[in-house]
Amino acid sequence: MAPVEVRLGLIGCGTVGSAFAASFAERRAALESITSTRLRLTRVAVLRPNLRDPRLAPAPLTDDAASIAADPRIDIVIEASGAPNAADWIRTALDRGAAVVTANKQALARDPALLAALATRTSRLHCEGAVAAAVPIVRALRESLAGEEIHALRGVLNGTTTYVLGRLEQQRPFAEAVTDAQRDGFAERDPIDDLSGADAAAKLAILCSLAWREPITVDQIRVRGIDATVVDTIDAAREYGGRVRLVASARRNGRVHAAVEPVVLDADDPLAAGTGVHNVVEVRTALAGTLTWHGAGAGGRSTASALIADTIAAARAHTPSVNNRPYAGALR
Repeated sequence: MAPVEVRLGLIGCGTVGSAFAASFAERRAALESITSTRLRLTRVAVLRPNLRDPRLAPAPLTDDAASIAADPRIDIVIEASGAPNAADWIRTALDRGAAVVTANKQALARDPALLAALATRTSRLHCEGAVAAAVPIVRALRESLAGEEIHALRGVLNGTTTYVLGRLEQQRPFAEAVTDAQRDGFAERDPIDDLSGADAAAKLAILCSLAWREPITVDQIRVRGIDATVVDTIDAAREYGGRVRLVASARRNGRVHAAVEPVVLDADDPLAAGTGVHNVVEVRTALAGTLTWHGAGAGGRSTASALIADTIAAARAHTPSVNNRPYAGALR
């Protein structure tokens, strides 16, 4: 029996999208073996279709992302653009029955309908790369902890601020610390989303919606970022060995209370261990106790790892009859 063909459409081919395309091209045979399907990248939306990237051949290029979202021939839409209107494309694809894999945290966190889809935990919307890149916290909340009661969660979810705070611990001036982050590729030319806490708040909104199965938008999160005044707090914390990190935290007590703010942590706090652009996430549960995840939370390759994993999950869900077959060597 010939494998089922699953058609993919890619929107965006910047840092994350190109890393996904390269990984998909390199590992396509292995991914097809894992999913028992034939995976085909059928169309790609890029800003400049005239600039052919050999990693995308022979997929046709277009500058019309909306047409990929609406194309009934495409089974899985991988949205890696970071575009402000990406929520429209995601909704279009979902409405016509396609699966969507996205790394666009802001598109999700500001859209109650998309957060509600995530809250069902069984939707065709996959977003591991939108929260902590390669750290599999979305899948853990959606699947591994599906039967758990989540009491609280907290995390260091923004690698840029951790990098900047680390430089400040080395007594570098704030402006220089931000410039260093930009030079090393850990901060955007305009780092306002990172420094203001907006990036971490969007990620926290997604985690809250998954943990408590209700849409929690960024408007419901109290947010305070970092600026040059945080240096005084870092100096005070240094007196007793503490560290300052931008912490995203949430708990449920009748309703969800969520905040993003700089916090002084004890040196032995798991969240204080994060350095560079590593993310740390801690979840407190009723049965399993407190669980902690940490790893690379930024970068094209680590985010591409999450997109690949979500694509595998979406392809398996698209062909359940194929992927639910018993193993050939199963006991009879």
